[in-house]
Amino acid sequence: MKDGKKIAFVKDHGAHLRVNKGMIECSVKDEVKWSVSPSELSSIVVISRSAISSEVIKLAYEHGVDLVFFEKYEPIAKLIPARYSGSMRLWLKQMLVVHRKTMYLYAREFVYGKLHNQMMTLRYYERKYSLDLKTRVLSELAKSVLALTDVKEIMQVEAQGAKVYWSGVKNLLPKSLGFKGRKKRIELNKDPFNVALNIGYAMLRKLVLSALISVGLNPYIGFLHRVRSGRTSLVFDLMEEFRSPLVDRKLIGIAREDPEKVKDPKTAYTLNLDEDLVYTQARKLANSLLHDEEYKPFLSK
Repeated sequence: MKDGKKIAFVKDHGAHLRVNKGMIECSVKDEVKWSVSPSELSSIVVISRSAISSEVIKLAYEHGVDLVFFEKYEPIAKLIPARYSGSMRLWLKQMLVVHRKTMYLYAREFVYGKLHNQMMTLRYYERKYSLDLKTRVLSELAKSVLALTDVKEIMQVEAQGAKVYWSGVKNLLPKSLGFKGRKKRIELNKDPFNVALNIGYAMLRKLVLSALISVGLNPYIGFLHRVRSGRTSLVFDLMEEFRSPLVDRKLIGIAREDPEKVKDPKTAYTLNLDEDLVYTQARKLANSLLHDEEYKPFLSK
């Protein structure tokens, strides 16, 4: 996002974007959905099949507004104004963080957010059922990571937290699910909860990718996960804050209520991920980089 400007979404099938009295207007069957001055926009995100007039593209260019296109919630194209744009400013800011070796400032916040949110997921059940799920350990690990200045050390603390967290999750799940710990590669019939997690994370990854692109961030330049050709490192960075509150906690609840339901892969596809929450956090990350401000992760309650 550029200097606090807005993102306009085109979600309705058959929508038409045009210029009307200097305003960019979105309408569906003669009903105006929104009308906004281009000077107020950072980008226009087109999620549905729509028609866009050449006047809109020209006006977007004149005001430095990016046009982002999605197909089935997968980003397929982004039109960036030919002149220097906010997106390029953000990319340069991201590269400066890597060049100056200050990635740890963001890496530790991502991990702090992850550990805090993992703790809150377990604490909910710990308090409700008078259990001991080692949430104090996660709390201490979260606090300790804020003092670190080395990304490798930050990732080591993250790994320590993962052992505590998944041990707690294991104790919460019905034994009939056969969950022994977090695994990425599993057999469908032998470990249904891990299958559900993989599906949920894949959906979250798409959402985070779309959010980062929409606010103008380069998804390939990350700070916690190493930059590697073809790897959307920043997507994996920002995902860390949301894995537990948006995916794990919901699946744990389903599994405890009806173990058979979580065995059906379709269940994970019905998870209602909080789109606004993720987009808001992506904007906070963009603003932090643009204005050299401290980044604060999403913390669940």
